[in-house]
Amino acid sequence: MSDEKALGLDEAYSVKTPEDNRRLYAKWAATYESSFVDAKQYRYPKAISEVFNEHVPTDADELARVIDIGCGTGLTGMYLSHLRPHLFIDGLDISPEMLAEARRKQRTDDSLVYTNLSECDLTQSVVNTFESYDALICSGTFTHGHLGPDALKNVLSLVRPAGWIVIGVNNEHFEGKNFQGELDSLADAKRITAPEILRIDVYEKGSPHFGDQARVILAQII
Repeated sequence: MSDEKALGLDEAYSVKTPEDNRRLYAKWAATYESSFVDAKQYRYPKAISEVFNEHVPTDADELARVIDIGCGTGLTGMYLSHLRPHLFIDGLDISPEMLAEARRKQRTDDSLVYTNLSECDLTQSVVNTFESYDALICSGTFTHGHLGPDALKNVLSLVRPAGWIVIGVNNEHFEGKNFQGELDSLADAKRITAPEILRIDVYEKGSPHFGDQARVILAQII
């Protein structure tokens, strides 16, 4: 069995450092969608995009630019672009190999999903080189072996006041790492509004992992 075929959740959840992440996704990027997303019926990017579309206002004058953090191969951006074709979407990820896959993603009109894609370590403070975004979306990045609650404050500055955050967090990771405590602190410090926490299924019915869920943090920047 090749390294790529052997990769999966165990490997993703066991990484410890940003460099571990880079090494894992350098090996996994080319087969990530076929060996994991398709094979395991992973619906997380689609589900997050649907939450965004349902809960974030649709006024194009107020919501035009979105940043997809931990964008991976670009599935979340692709699904979001199908639901909100007018959006300009940028992406950040730690893996240049995953970003190379994201650059290939297309909208329904065959234009590219992402306007800008940049390599970024989200465990560090993020410096935005572009105009502040109207919203931030994220799926699959706040999970075991990846980002903890302390990284939330690193990305809030990417979004303008009154802009939206729609961030998925693995359910067990949310509880085990006390994300609620960090969210309460951010709300008390007037960084974000009191968040609404939703639940979504991460896998389709029929998947061996069906039943796994994620929390979705829905809030606005203050």
